[in-house]
Amino acid sequence: MPWSAQQQQAINTYDKNILVAAAAGSGKTSVLVERVIQRIVNKTCDINQILVVTFTNAAASEMRERIASAITEKLSDKDKERQLILLNASSISTLHAFCQNIIRQYFHQLGLDPKFRLANPQEIELLKLDVLEELFETNYDKDDNEDFLEFTDTYGNERGDDSTYDIILKLYEYSRSQPFPLQWLKALPSYFQINNADELNDCPWLQIIKDNVKDGLNIAIDNSQKMYQLATDLNLPPYADIASEDLAFLYDLNNLIDTSWQEFFNLINEFKFKALRISKKFSVSEEDKATISALRDETKKIIKQLKEHYFTQTIEDTLSDMPQLYKQANSLCNITIEFSQAFSKAKNERSLVDFSDLEHFTLKLLAEENSTAEKLIPSSIAQTLQEKYVEIMVDEYQDTNGVQEAILNLIASRTKPNLFFVGDVKQSIYKFRLAEPELFLAKYHQYPHEEDCLRIDLAQNFRSRKEILDGVNFIFSQIMTTKAGELSYGKDEALYCGFDYPQSEFLTLKSPIELTLLDKQQKLTLTDNDDSDNEDTVQGFQAEAKYIALRIKELMNKQPLVFNKHTKTYRPIKWKDIVILLRSVQDKAKILADVLREDNIPVYATIETGYFQETEVRIMLSLLQIIDNPQQDIPLTAILYSPIFNFTVEDLAHIRLINPQLNMYETLLFMTSINELQEQLLPIDKKVFAKLQIKVNDFLTKLHYWRDYARSHSVPELIWLLLNDTGYYDYVGGLPEGSVRQANLRALYDRAFNYEQTSFRGLFRFLRFIHKMQHMGNDLAVARNLSDSEDVVRIMSIHKSKGLEFPIVILADIGKQFNLKDIQESVLFHKKLGLGLYVNDVKHHYRYQNLSRQAIIQQIVKEYKAEEMRILYVAMTRAREKLILTGTVRNMEKFIQYTCSQLQTTTKTLPDYFIMQAKSYLDWLAPAIARHKDGLVLRRQSATNESAILLDDPSQWQISLINSLDITDKTIISTVNEDIINKVKKLQPLPATKQKDNIDKLLNWSYPHQEALSIPAKLSVTEIKQQFASTDYAPQDDNAQTLFAETSFKRPQFLQKQTKMTATEYGSLMHTVMQHLDFHGDLSDKGILAQLQNLADREIIDKQHINKIYRKNIREFLFSPLGLRIQKAKSLQRELAFNRMINAKVYYPQAEDNDTIFIQGIIDLLVEEDDGLILLDYKTDNCTQIEAKAKYAMQIELYAQAASEIMRKPIKEKYLYLFHDASLIKM
Repeated sequence: MPWSAQQQQAINTYDKNILVAAAAGSGKTSVLVERVIQRIVNKTCDINQILVVTFTNAAASEMRERIASAITEKLSDKDKERQLILLNASSISTLHAFCQNIIRQYFHQLGLDPKFRLANPQEIELLKLDVLEELFETNYDKDDNEDFLEFTDTYGNERGDDSTYDIILKLYEYSRSQPFPLQWLKALPSYFQINNADELNDCPWLQIIKDNVKDGLNIAIDNSQKMYQLATDLNLPPYADIASEDLAFLYDLNNLIDTSWQEFFNLINEFKFKALRISKKFSVSEEDKATISALRDETKKIIKQLKEHYFTQTIEDTLSDMPQLYKQANSLCNITIEFSQAFSKAKNERSLVDFSDLEHFTLKLLAEENSTAEKLIPSSIAQTLQEKYVEIMVDEYQDTNGVQEAILNLIASRTKPNLFFVGDVKQSIYKFRLAEPELFLAKYHQYPHEEDCLRIDLAQNFRSRKEILDGVNFIFSQIMTTKAGELSYGKDEALYCGFDYPQSEFLTLKSPIELTLLDKQQKLTLTDNDDSDNEDTVQGFQAEAKYIALRIKELMNKQPLVFNKHTKTYRPIKWKDIVILLRSVQDKAKILADVLREDNIPVYATIETGYFQETEVRIMLSLLQIIDNPQQDIPLTAILYSPIFNFTVEDLAHIRLINPQLNMYETLLFMTSINELQEQLLPIDKKVFAKLQIKVNDFLTKLHYWRDYARSHSVPELIWLLLNDTGYYDYVGGLPEGSVRQANLRALYDRAFNYEQTSFRGLFRFLRFIHKMQHMGNDLAVARNLSDSEDVVRIMSIHKSKGLEFPIVILADIGKQFNLKDIQESVLFHKKLGLGLYVNDVKHHYRYQNLSRQAIIQQIVKEYKAEEMRILYVAMTRAREKLILTGTVRNMEKFIQYTCSQLQTTTKTLPDYFIMQAKSYLDWLAPAIARHKDGLVLRRQSATNESAILLDDPSQWQISLINSLDITDKTIISTVNEDIINKVKKLQPLPATKQKDNIDKLLNWSYPHQEALSIPAKLSVTEIKQQFASTDYAPQDDNAQTLFAETSFKRPQFLQKQTKMTATEYGSLMHTVMQHLDFHGDLSDKGILAQLQNLADREIIDKQHINKIYRKNIREFLFSPLGLRIQKAKSLQRELAFNRMINAKVYYPQAEDNDTIFIQGIIDLLVEEDDGLILLDYKTDNCTQIEAKAKYAMQIELYAQAASEIMRKPIKEKYLYLFHDASLIKM
């Protein structure tokens, strides 16, 4: 496909700082790669003179491959060779990788150990905790440290300092997103140095508060105007007069907001709303009266909320809070700075750096010491890099933070523009990683107006059908505004169709976007008895999940065609064409996956949490806990009751009865040492005790052995011992989803192994680390057991879907309320507004919010909702051909009234205040769609339908409103009745069903051709050898049923490091060596050793296996007469695989005449000489020459027949070579 004009401009424009605002599906990566290629082809620079910064390692690798491919294709041989060599040393990487390279070059200027390593994230978390605990101990031991003690009293609790730790760590992490974190932390307390009303009026917090108050007043004014207009139209002067008075009050407030905060405070607290009354002489319907009352009540509610939020404190009271807030901020920032310095020291002592260090160390190298965030002064290192790079290209620029921006600015050329940014601010969805989309927005607005800068908009989408793009444009042109969404969605931001899907005579996915709303209030019970314990309420997300399952089955039954852009043809729909996106997969993904599986829909859910809640993981962690410390009743009881030891509930009860004063472990020890006299006094039967004592002794014996083992072995070695000793690994494999459970246990081993690679060791620290992860909510994903390439419906989060595209997208759970729990934290942070603190009265145990915290809450909520809008944009633009939106509402009637409340809006965009008060995606989508001609389903239930102002738009929508009852599986309702329930309660047999005969028939069916069951469809030559090799080489019919030996699999990597090689593995090793050995290279002992080391470096063999290889016997073979012939041979074929179809009667006389067997094998070495072929097979087993000749005769004969047919030459010689004694056997 040829480049568009805008793409061509982005590829060929030089000597300007360029921002490419690339919309979803616009081919931005291809443009960036092509720009690099054109620079090289046109010889404006070499590849190593371009810095390309990507967001992920995978993106960097892909870009390198694409550039290498283009260099190979487009450059001359001479230029190609040079650029490919330079490509290996080029700067195409993530920013972290770039920083790491800079630090390794200049480590001495930072005082770093040259052998520093990038720390494991697990290691960093443990180290942070150690440093914090030591820091707190030091501060507690100080005699005069009242500020610290007051701080811990304020933010700690009676259970310990964990909550205080969390605050410090969060502030520390947040500060690391600033270019100069210590400067930023030191400046934070100064925000609270406000001494008078003028200073308060000028502070940034009050401006945020004023903006929010204005938004509230605008809603109130709008309501009062509607009330006045309605009262006037209905000729109701009393109502009109009250509305007029309300408006006068609201206008006065609006005029005062920017002139006098004190007068505004006085007026809003003094004003009293008049009662809304009307005499009976005025005729007014109940419906009109209710509408007017609702508008007035909403206005009164807004004013009440504004008073409660912002005007309960006088200005004097607000100012009087500042000294305490300053003191709190000072204590918090000081302890955070202390932690930062101690943490840096601890990392330096261990020669560790973390990802944040990579950026900050690089910034330290690039900026002079007297630099500030506002004024960056390049160092000599920065100036060297400025001269080196002709151009700096940044992909996914919208996800950059302030530190990364500072680094890029320092290495940018000072003599000519050389920055090239690519991204889409509408897809900036990583605020939780402290990305700053405002950096992109600043350039987005500035670059069109600056001489040396250029903004290029790539608005053509080459991914999606026009129907989807029209729908996305229709929604976001109404809801994405500068105030509510940080960017106005106009013609420059809209998506334009860049690819026309071909027409087809068959059914395709070309169709309107679907919006389906489910009413959560609908209930379904399985019986007519309202008091029944069997009541089952089908509501909420489970009902939505059921609808999604039915919609997927409907799609699959219709079999529409999906377009394949690679083959340029249509193909039938597959399960994997369907992806369900969720804002959060926690809990909901499992519900959805379970419902789909119940409907026999193959499904795979990408769930990032839930690992520590899995039963098998919890049991194994409990076992590790009691090995570390058995004096813990809960994990000990869990292990006794688990399938590992099978103590019953009665057993556990008897143990507690024996000596209730002791803990569980002490009781077990007591039971093993009890004497006859004590036994007489036991409160349980002697026989019961005797049996129980045997089980207890067995448990304690194993426990003590494991505890001894743990003292001298690593955690992963201990875990592997436990899995083998207990048989628990095999046990869980037999449970439902056994392979997933086993994968979870292997994952626990892997995580322990990774933990041991850090600077931490030991079982206690490992368990402490696991506890820390659980406490901080850092759960892990359940081990994956299904490939993403499987033909299954996939469930994933919207964040996981970014950068991907799917034929069919179902965006589910759009009625889910936004998660604003972060604003409930004790301390809030904001880059520009500082700290949001409570005013705390520790003595009287209460706290309240100050203007500073209220302002920060408002700003965080505003920025959060702007990001949620971008997340919605990402979700909707993942779809190529079909988009389905589903959501659940609590009360359909109320929701419809809210949805249709803006039908009289005359502007294309919805009012900012309305957009900003949304609590879910549905609160944006439904009101926007209600203004479309296809929104009649929503409008006809509203009183404003007749006067609705609709938008003329080409998008197409299909809207459905569904009750939960309508999508419930009818078979559940019809088959569960009182008669069946009563029979189940009485344990009586249920009546036979029509399916019984079919089930019996299926269970009793047997295959009619029983003899054929003994004949395999496929055999390897090795299996034939195992089955039929004997002294007379004759096939044996009676062995046919025992043909297959135990399957041998490659040993997992974690086991390779722990145990000896098996005979099979050693055989594979020697065959691999002989396959890759250069017969024409240096074949001296040193030469062969060098070749083996080369194979290890290329990861063909393991380095630790080199010393196990028979180098002497390899040399003896190669310098034998046959070996010398091989070195001089015309050609060699190594590891020659073959397949043959032979008549089954050759090996199975009972077979039918037309039965065949598929034979496969691999020939080790085939040597071609002028007069024929020499066949050679290597053997590593320890047998005599006579045994080998008899054992492998049939195998060699089959190989010879196959080789002769393949090569169309006779086999003149056949040999076996036995490595263990270096003997060559002619067959």
